[in-house]
Amino acid sequence: MLRPRKKFVVAGGLVAGMLASGVAWAAWTADGTGNGYAKATTAQQLVLSDASASTTAQLYPGGSGDVKVTIQNPNPYAVNVTGISDTGAITANNAGCTVTGVSFTDWTGSENFTAGQTRTLTLTAAASMSNASDNACQGAVFTIPVAVSGASA
Repeated sequence: MLRPRKKFVVAGGLVAGMLASGVAWAAWTADGTGNGYAKATTAQQLVLSDASASTTAQLYPGGSGDVKVTIQNPNPYAVNVTGISDTGAITANNAGCTVTGVSFTDWTGSENFTAGQTRTLTLTAAASMSNASDNACQGAVFTIPVAVSGASA
């Protein structure tokens, strides 16, 4: 009698094992597809501000001098400035100074501005004064309208 009971236990174990594996086998998978989203910020223009206080008197008829440009990067990422060009008429702060003899040479290069950084660039010998400049231009500070170009760094 022992034998049939042993067979019954073994058979019961096999059935239980098959049921357990059937339950595990019956687990359903759940996959899916769809979209994730990210949004790009909008680039802010570089801001130029008055750098006249940091200029040095270097111009004279027939000579050239440095031009100071203060640039602020308001963006949350670095910007590499690659060009600065003249965009209009140069003016002077001295009455009677006709600015016919002052000119600006466009600058190209590579200056990196980190996110939020403001600093002043010195453009070596970027302004020139010809012999056509008025005597009233002595001691004048010249304002040179410029455009700055660059891209994210």
